Amino acid sequence: MRSWRIIVLSVLLAITTGCAIDNKSFLLRNVAFSDAQKLISEGQLESGLQKLEQAAREEPENREIRAMLARIRDEILGKQLFDADNELYAGNLDQAEQIYQRVLSVYPFNERAKDGIGAVNLERRHIVIVESAKTLLAKRDVTGAETIIRAVLQENPQQSHARQLISEINASLSRPEVTDLILESAFKKAVSMEFKDTDLRSVFEIMSRTAGINFVFDKDIRQDTKISIFVRQNTIEDILKLVLTTNQLAYKVINNNSLLIYPNTPAKLKDYQELVVRSFQVAYTDVKQMVAMVRGIVKAKDIYVNEQLNLFIMRDTLEAIRLTERLVSLNDLAEPEVMLDVAILEIARGNDFLLGPNMPQSVTFSGLTGAGAAAPPATAILNQIGSGDLGLKSFTIANQVRIDFLHNLSTGDILANPRIRVANREKAKIHIGEKRPFFTANVQPGINSVVTSTPTFIDLGVKLDIEPRVGLNDDVTIKTTLEVSNFVRDVPGPSGATAPLVGTRNAETMLTLKDGETQVLAGLIDNRELRSMTGLAGILNIPGLDRLFSNQRVNRTKSEIVLLITPRIIRNIPKLSNLEREYHFGTASEAGKLPVVIQKTAAQSLAIAPAGSGSGSGSSAARGLDAFAAAREESDIPNPFAAAAAMTPTLTMQAPTTVGLDKEFSVNVRLVGAKPMVNTELQLNYESSVLEALDGGDKSGTRTIRLGRDQTTGLATQIRFKVIAANPGITEINIQNATAEDLETGESVDVMLPSTATVNIK
Repeated sequence: MRSWRIIVLSVLLAITTGCAIDNKSFLLRNVAFSDAQKLISEGQLESGLQKLEQAAREEPENREIRAMLARIRDEILGKQLFDADNELYAGNLDQAEQIYQRVLSVYPFNERAKDGIGAVNLERRHIVIVESAKTLLAKRDVTGAETIIRAVLQENPQQSHARQLISEINASLSRPEVTDLILESAFKKAVSMEFKDTDLRSVFEIMSRTAGINFVFDKDIRQDTKISIFVRQNTIEDILKLVLTTNQLAYKVINNNSLLIYPNTPAKLKDYQELVVRSFQVAYTDVKQMVAMVRGIVKAKDIYVNEQLNLFIMRDTLEAIRLTERLVSLNDLAEPEVMLDVAILEIARGNDFLLGPNMPQSVTFSGLTGAGAAAPPATAILNQIGSGDLGLKSFTIANQVRIDFLHNLSTGDILANPRIRVANREKAKIHIGEKRPFFTANVQPGINSVVTSTPTFIDLGVKLDIEPRVGLNDDVTIKTTLEVSNFVRDVPGPSGATAPLVGTRNAETMLTLKDGETQVLAGLIDNRELRSMTGLAGILNIPGLDRLFSNQRVNRTKSEIVLLITPRIIRNIPKLSNLEREYHFGTASEAGKLPVVIQKTAAQSLAIAPAGSGSGSGSSAARGLDAFAAAREESDIPNPFAAAAAMTPTLTMQAPTTVGLDKEFSVNVRLVGAKPMVNTELQLNYESSVLEALDGGDKSGTRTIRLGRDQTTGLATQIRFKVIAANPGITEINIQNATAEDLETGESVDVMLPSTATVNIK
């Protein structure tokens, strides 16, 4: 017997020891998990993640550890990517790249981190390009800077540096949405041109000699059309545009010093007008709405829409493409977003007490019974009750006297602090509570009636609907609807069915808050008091005795809902400058058409020559000048447009400032302000070792030129040169020994010589 006891005790000891060891090892395996929970609760997510990974390695089958590990990993990954995106948007590219690299070290295939690295590299490249554009802008190369910045904005329309610089460029350009002519000529020099009833061919000939531009005319242009124009101190470019516009003509650039002139008709525009194909990726706006706007405003020729990629491809002129770029950049903006920090506090107070005696409410007794076998008499008197012959079977007083001193106090505070991010003009809904079902019974008639019940759920608790509208001044207008509901009791219905009775409190308002401003919505109070009194009938209505012989129950409940809402703007629409809101469009027939602009002419600066002030023959240009035509540089004339008799004849010389090696160029020499019968002979000198005259004359470096209205060359001539120098350098061209003679009087006339022209050879 003793041996059996020893065996049983040994088995129990072994089982207990094994369980203890097993429990000890279990506790040891979960130390890392406990440490991880502690670190996570303290906000040290990365350290807690390391502990969780250690716990997962120790217990790979533990589902709780695996679930928590996955959740913490996602939380840390989301936080790191969120921080990296914020650093990228703030311009801290190095910090953003470090965070993205840290994410890739743990998750090598994370697409969001890879895209972030690509965005950082693209931003760095764009910053370098923007800096080069700033350098060009500092050198007043506005066109080059604009071209570079537009290329950056095509890749990233939201690039902050490029958007800021394009605003500066637009402020410095009078027509930022169109392109100017870029010709290697004197196209930008200020001149004065005065023609009256002159052939169109003669006007273009004068401009060709003045600016060194070749004009090629379409066969349908009438070159004998008469035009009149009086413009002073304006560029040849603006004068040319004015002449073309007033005569329904258009131009096309053929090369760096040649223009094709053609009639501005739909048929000719199809033949000569260059078209550009451009694709526009729409990021935030519906592509169909964007295309409808472009078709309505720009009158685009051809548009293809790809709804799947949310882009459209447009084929039109360069000016229309530039205008569409501005329209897309102004309309394709991210929708404003706001983070709503909401605090909902429900305060409940209860006061319930029961005080006073609980008096008997009824007395019951049973009939009289006889003591012996004989039946009780039909009547009995009171003094016979309790005798040997008669007695009560039972006598009971219900609800014996009890004194209550019950007092209950209850408090309840429910705090919810949701944060929800919502786009502009979108609804956000918050529900904190429960869904309570109630059943609807359906009876199907028949022999065996079938009763089916269908549950319907009612939302109880706190329901908050918010619709924000973000303003440009960083204010948020919020339409708020608050509903607080609670279950009261079940209300009986027919056939034993019941329905819930729900108490509700509602508030709806529209409020406007600044970014970060907190608004408190309170006063939704439910204050109830229920009193009941029980006691002896009759005594309950006697003043004074009702307090002594009655029981009182008082039930007070009070609840209040407090709502605190704080909007925090995450993203808003950028404010546009006046130049971005309003800019040049073009004409009704052609969007983006070059506007006609000429400089203001000073008062009394034009003097029309008397009618019939000379006649002559010669070239078409000379015939045009007989009707009073003059084209000259104002800087070379000290007293422009005085009376014809008082004007001193002046020689002007135009030559390019820069010419390339082995290139050809023209030098224009004109006599301006001379009387009708004045001839001039001059000597033009150049370096024969650097330049070669292409007029077929000798190579001595000197040319003798005769100008006059009776000369074959007229009042202007042009000499072509070719650079024959082997190395870059500087050369000069000047006019010397100029003499003039009045053929009517035979007297000599003084002639003003032009300054020496310096040509840089590169």
